[in-house]
Formats: sequence, C-alpha cells, structure tokens
Amino acid sequence: MPATAGRAPGAEPERMETNDRKLRLAVVGCGAVAAIHHLPAISLCRSAEAAVLVDADAGRARDLAARFGVAETATDHRSLAGRVDAAIVAVPNSLHAAVTIELLRQGVHVLVEKPMAVTVPECDAMIAAAEAARAVLAVGLEFRFFDFSLLVRNLLRDGLLGKIRRFEMHLGVIPRWPFATDFLLRKETAGGGVLADLGVHVLDLLLWWLGDWADVEYRDDAQGGLESDCELLLACRSGETGTVRGTVEISRTHNLSNSCFFEGERASLEVGIWDPDPEIRLLLADREVVLAGRARRPGGSGISFRDAFVRQIEDFAAAVRERREPFVPGREGRRIQALIAACYDRRQLLELPWSVIPTCGEPVS
Repeated sequence: MPATAGRAPGAEPERMETNDRKLRLAVVGCGAVAAIHHLPAISLCRSAEAAVLVDADAGRARDLAARFGVAETATDHRSLAGRVDAAIVAVPNSLHAAVTIELLRQGVHVLVEKPMAVTVPECDAMIAAAEAARAVLAVGLEFRFFDFSLLVRNLLRDGLLGKIRRFEMHLGVIPRWPFATDFLLRKETAGGGVLADLGVHVLDLLLWWLGDWADVEYRDDAQGGLESDCELLLACRSGETGTVRGTVEISRTHNLSNSCFFEGERASLEVGIWDPDPEIRLLLADREVVLAGRARRPGGSGISFRDAFVRQIEDFAAAVRERREPFVPGREGRRIQALIAACYDRRQLLELPWSVIPTCGEPVS
C-alpha cells in the first residue's frame, strides 16, 4: 500500500467524495482509554463513527454504548466480519497481536493501541497479516499528532540547531488513571512496566525526531517484577550528522520535568513532552536572549489530548479510504518494540537510595 508523502497528520484527505459514508468502526476493549479518549474522539470525527463496542464484560460494553449512542455491542471480536470496516484494538497488551491478526485476516483494518505488541515476533506477524490482507495497520502513538511534535521534527531535520551534540528526556507522572482492570500491574498481560507504557511515547518521539537507534544501555528497578523507574543511555543515528547520544529517564513513582532538551552547535531547544501544547524555548549559542512560544498551525490554536486522538482517527480513516499508509504504520511500532526488547535484554540494576544494601559494618541511613 503506497505511502502519501508530505502530508501533515490530521490534514484534509487528498480525495474524499462528499457522498462517502463514514467509516464504520468497532472499538474492541471498553476500558478507560476507550471511554476517556477513543469514544469521545470518534464522536467528533467527520469521517468515522462507532458502530459496535466489544468487550468481554457485556455490561460495560452496553453502558458505554448507551453513553455514546452506539447501536450494537458484542462480547467476541470474531463476530465483526461484515459489520464494520475497521477496528480500534484497545485490549490488554498481551492480546494486541492475537486480536489484531484475527481482525486483519477478516479484512478489518486495525488501529492498535500502544504498545503495538509485547514481542518483536508478534509485531512481525501483525505486519505480515496486514500485508497479506492488503489492510491498513496503524499504531496508536498519538503524541506524534501534537503540533509541537511536528515542529520539533522539522527543526531538527532542517538543521536549525546545527549538529546535535546531546539530548536529555525526562518523563515522570504519578498515575492517576482510572484503570478498569489490573492488566498493567501484571507482567504476563502488560509485557513490561513503565518503559513499555509511558516509555513507548517518548522513545517513539526520539526515534522519529533523531533517527533509528544504534546502541543502548539500560537500568531499571524491576528486580524480577515490573519496573517503575528506568534510565537509558541511548545512541541514535542522526541522519547525516552521525551518532548522537543522550539520556532518557522515565518514572511512575515521582513527577519529573516532563521535558526534552537538545543541545546543538548553533542553538539549543527545550520542549515539554506531556503537555500537548507546551512552551518551546530556543536559545542561540552564546546568546542571552531566549525565544519562547508555542507551536501553531496557520490560524489554529492550542490542541488537547482529545484533538490528537481525533487527528489520529481521521488519519486512519483517510488511510483506509485512500489505500495508503497511515501516519504511524506498523513498522514504526515494531521499531519501538525492538528497542524495548533490547533494553530488557540488557537490563542492569538501577540503584536507588533506598535500595542500596550497605556492606558489613556500615550504618544504615
């Protein structure tokens, strides 16, 4: 399926007939992300509508269907063939691959929530199923649809900062999410801890902005369970400028600055990464004046998380109609999973102040 080059995410489709009906969507998995983000966003879309809600908890599916005006519910995603054109897969991480592959084989186009899957072979199987069915496979990495994300990518790609010397990224958020189940707390269903959850977004942005990863050193506090804090020393192949190294810190035990910093030969750039409409600060090298502002499309205003989900779904619907790649195709989700797998394979202990065991004779602080 050919890609459409040069299109901004969420831009108007290049060809859309006025009499085209809306894309009929199923939402498979009626947990918090469906209730808080996907269904409200679908209700605002011009080119897609929710036709069926699917969840093993029939009562939860019916409750959400009544709340959002969805006509049908089901308890089994295998009943969707012929009823919908496409599906958003928002089930626990360990089920992403199996559910997605079954839907693709039925001819149903899929937008799968992050992380794409819990292993690289699962990602490969999903991509192969999409290719065999000539179906669209998109990955839910909505941070790419923020205006600031596109601006940072263009600033770095166009060389405004000069050769990048180093970068820092910090993302730490104490969870306040109203979980519908405990799957993120179980290794067998989540596939990983904070790296596989929040880390997917920040790593995707870094690789999209800088280029593919070349090497990584990784430390976390898992000690056999799920990590809550982790640190990466990451090397990226940054286009023609060679390799750039930097640090990434991710936490769900304490709030961090939630920002990314790039130091270049000509200028430095700092931007928030949790706020969808953050301040961007540009400092020219050896200058005292800082240029600060926010990313805006011509005539536009700041966007919210809901706006990003609307853009994501509109792009997915346009990709289905135009038979093109979505803005975030399966291979991009696979690339992030390959980096996460490398981190877990190279895991070292992250020493935290309360986890250091004193040697014999040393006082315990």
